[in-house]
Amino acid sequence: MAFTLTQLETFRRLSQERNFTRTAEFLNLTQPAVTQHVRALQEHFHVKLVDLVGRKTVLTDAGLFLAARADLLLGSVDALEREMREFADVRAGELRIGATVTIGSYALPDLVARFRAAFPAIGLHVEVENTAAMARAVKTGRVSLALVEGPLVDDELEIEAYAEDELVLIVPPGHALTRRKGSVATSELADETFVFREVGSGTRSQVERTLRNAGVTPLVALTLPTGEGIVRAVELGIGIAIVSRLVAAAPVRAGRISQRRLSDIEFRRTFRVVRLRGQTPSPSAIALCSLLGVTVR
Repeated sequence: MAFTLTQLETFRRLSQERNFTRTAEFLNLTQPAVTQHVRALQEHFHVKLVDLVGRKTVLTDAGLFLAARADLLLGSVDALEREMREFADVRAGELRIGATVTIGSYALPDLVARFRAAFPAIGLHVEVENTAAMARAVKTGRVSLALVEGPLVDDELEIEAYAEDELVLIVPPGHALTRRKGSVATSELADETFVFREVGSGTRSQVERTLRNAGVTPLVALTLPTGEGIVRAVELGIGIAIVSRLVAAAPVRAGRISQRRLSDIEFRRTFRVVRLRGQTPSPSAIALCSLLGVTVR
């Protein structure tokens, strides 16, 4: 039968007090209970740990050896207790999260700053990839949760909305669509070439699906992995694009590109928190979701 930490704690105290009565009083035990703990350790290790020399309690060499090792082991246990309390109180540990490219580049920095201000002791690690890759990362356990903007349906995942986003049409300065008054009909995009995100991107999936439902099959001139790259390609006249308002805002203000409104389509999408279904979230994951206004258990 294995020894217990309680027995070891009793022996450590006895090694310090060198007296069964004082040890019992300190630990709020009976003296026979202290004797039983010491006897159990002796039987487990098959060595004598204590000698009674007259009225004195004297540790044997084996007892001295065990007392030193017990002090190290129980010190580690005390540290573990403290660290687990800190982990539960979001005062220690680390959190690995994922984000899709638009969220990671434009929305996540503000969230990270607020999380760091509230929980400075938590190490935060972020991976940024497209929606499909982030779903895989959650399912394989590489990240605890992910923030995605693309449509996602998966029975293995808990998917919960936390914010809304709008997609907007951007065109190069001086493009024919900028010289027209009013909004642009979707049918006018039929002969345009587009700059798109890569396959697997949530933005691309939504844009292609919506355009096709409106009768437009987009002609793809270039595929790029980031919103910044797409904006630059549009600025250079390679094509037009439909991107998040977050991506377009600064370049539009700077006059690098122009933004037009579509008259018959409104591109809106939902930012979502994705977690593995049935998995108990860590205290730090719960804290992050709380900053997003999402309650998880």
